[in-house]
Amino acid sequence: MDASTKVVSFEMNSMSSRDQYILLRDTVMPRPIAWVSTIDAENGFNLAPYSFFNVICAKPPLLGFSVGPAYEDFEAATPGAKDTLANLRIVPELVINLVPEFLLEPMALSSDPLPYGENEFDHAGLLPVASTHVKPPRVEGAPVAFECRLHQLLHLGSHHLVLAEVIFVHVHEELYVGAANGVHRVNLLKNEQTRLLSRLDRANYGLLRQTVLRLRKDAPGQS
Repeated sequence: MDASTKVVSFEMNSMSSRDQYILLRDTVMPRPIAWVSTIDAENGFNLAPYSFFNVICAKPPLLGFSVGPAYEDFEAATPGAKDTLANLRIVPELVINLVPEFLLEPMALSSDPLPYGENEFDHAGLLPVASTHVKPPRVEGAPVAFECRLHQLLHLGSHHLVLAEVIFVHVHEELYVGAANGVHRVNLLKNEQTRLLSRLDRANYGLLRQTVLRLRKDAPGQS
């Protein structure tokens, strides 16, 4: 595109919260997916996907994802809290699982609006695996699972930003390359079926099929 390209422009503060959300969702992509497991006061399991997600900091190691209201609650004065938020306020621990292609269907099923306390692992036909340091389980088959403790919960308008400190990491053995110069290396591109899904617009998801290598002169150790 060049300077003469015609555009359609939007004044964000003239749009409803729902319309703002849809515009951002449909334009900022691809987005990685955090598949978050938590537990409630009765040690019941909850599992839900969030695509407003990324790495936030390396020291301390923080991952962040944003939890918004239910779609029908966007314009509500006091939208109800999603199960993930409710659980984190009770037990401030979580596992952030990464979603491989072959688990697309159960991941989608885990986003179904079940009543609070119902088990998404059972609903989606998934096997929970006991974590090492936190109470919530990880997802069997996830290529990477980050055991985390809640670092901070920030209320940002209609959303809550969850900052989770990673304390333990599980990587599928086939995807672990080994240690080079004391640095652990992981290759999530190795197998197509365990490559990660990304969220696109609406109900569309991205499959990772092509990559481009572009080395930087000022960044050693990129191979």
